[in-house]
Amino acid sequence: MKIAYLILAHNQPAHLSRLVKSLDNKNAEFIIHIDAKANITDFFRYEFPENAHFIEDRVEVNHGGFSLVRAMINLMNNAIKMDDFDYCQTLSGWDYPIKSNEFIYDYLYKHYPMNFLNFYRLTGHADFVENIQKFYFTDTIGSAPRLFTKPLKVLQFFLKNCPFNRTFLSGITPFRGSTWFCLNKATLYYITDYLNTRKGKNYTKYFKAVQCADEIFFHTIVLNSPFAEYCRFYSRDAHSHLRNENHAYLHYIDWDQSRENPAILDLRDLPLLQQSPALYARKFHEKKSSQLLNVIDHQRTTNNEEPISHQFAMRLSPVK
Repeated sequence: MKIAYLILAHNQPAHLSRLVKSLDNKNAEFIIHIDAKANITDFFRYEFPENAHFIEDRVEVNHGGFSLVRAMINLMNNAIKMDDFDYCQTLSGWDYPIKSNEFIYDYLYKHYPMNFLNFYRLTGHADFVENIQKFYFTDTIGSAPRLFTKPLKVLQFFLKNCPFNRTFLSGITPFRGSTWFCLNKATLYYITDYLNTRKGKNYTKYFKAVQCADEIFFHTIVLNSPFAEYCRFYSRDAHSHLRNENHAYLHYIDWDQSRENPAILDLRDLPLLQQSPALYARKFHEKKSSQLLNVIDHQRTTNNEEPISHQFAMRLSPVK
């Protein structure tokens, strides 16, 4: 069992180095995308293991834009080229493991080939359904000269508030969930193969004008594929009309509205992290979270953890 960590980073080079080192073991490979707007030499000042690979096909990422999907596709394509993994786990440069590497390995081994990604049907009056119903040009605005930014934002405002909706792709049910997911190898191959088909190219074209496409693009492909049945909670939630996503991913995230969006974790969060069944957490700031990170590192290396299956986890036979 081998895990390919697909990491998206744009800052915090010291924390990225710490993150990779914390997960480094013989069963791990790291494929890293650094935002093209960032100076990559800042990251090379820090130490990374030999199995950490910085990809060359970097993208200028705009928050909420399709550019993030492009970066993720590039990470996936690089993982496919290496072809040395059983699971791929997406992480950001603000993440950190809260379980030992042995625990993570054993947990995924026992639940293979289950896919771990949040999802809910993005239909009817579901939360954020407008993200696929209106036209968004986030990347155009994000990369435009400052002189054109304001008029483009005005145009975007009118498009977002016009009474007409886009018609979603025929024969496909849209789903939305978290950007941070863990997929088995066969599912990842399905995604990359699909995107190279004529349908896949039309699918990609539609999503270039979707807001926060990274939360919808991959989920919709997987949940409309033969690999949907391998998704955690699929039999329970796939046809329900949840207003927002289930919690099928492997992350701990605090969305307390009185804190940052999401919360930057510190020592006060330690009790909840210790109780959480999650494998990873976010967000960590390399300075504000330093004391918490030190405690986590100590506990990850000293605790004798026994993997405990989640109460809703399904036992599945391997994908053939």
